[in-house]
Amino acid sequence: MTSLDSRRRKRGWLAGAVCAAVLATGAGVAVASSVSAAPLASTPAVVSHPAAAPTGSVRVVTPGERISVADRTLWLTPKGLNVAAPSSATPSGLNVAEVLPGKVATLSEGDASGALWAGIYRGPVTSTTKVALTFGTRTLQAEVVTLAGKPGWGAYYVFDAKGAAGAKPSISVRSR
Repeated sequence: MTSLDSRRRKRGWLAGAVCAAVLATGAGVAVASSVSAAPLASTPAVVSHPAAAPTGSVRVVTPGERISVADRTLWLTPKGLNVAAPSSATPSGLNVAEVLPGKVATLSEGDASGALWAGIYRGPVTSTTKVALTFGTRTLQAEVVTLAGKPGWGAYYVFDAKGAAGAKPSISVRSR
């Protein structure tokens, strides 16, 4: 093993320990950060979306599996999250490599029917991971999805018929 490999391994371990410490202390509340919204290359799979999981439970999806939310479609790839609106030829996307460990990145899209907030949380995702978006006195529980295995990140989404895409929520992530 080279010295460089050893340093990389230590850095990876340290990042995981810091992320776990933040979550264990209850300081796992993060506010959305801005990340580029360039679409991610993917080969869309044509997979029918089963009925939505109950709010608060994490659902494991396959890469490219489509999730319908209001009139939009979301899907995960190993590189991140994609969101497509019917009026857009190019999907919006978030790249997981651009999200710091223990942080979130969120994008929002809306029209007269309401607003969709979708994003990535980079950190451990367990069956009990919950993501909440708070807008003033209103709190919305997001659905959480992840890829099989332990990718080290998950995605979340919530549609709000009363929401406006320009609103800035406070986002909290809890994993037990």
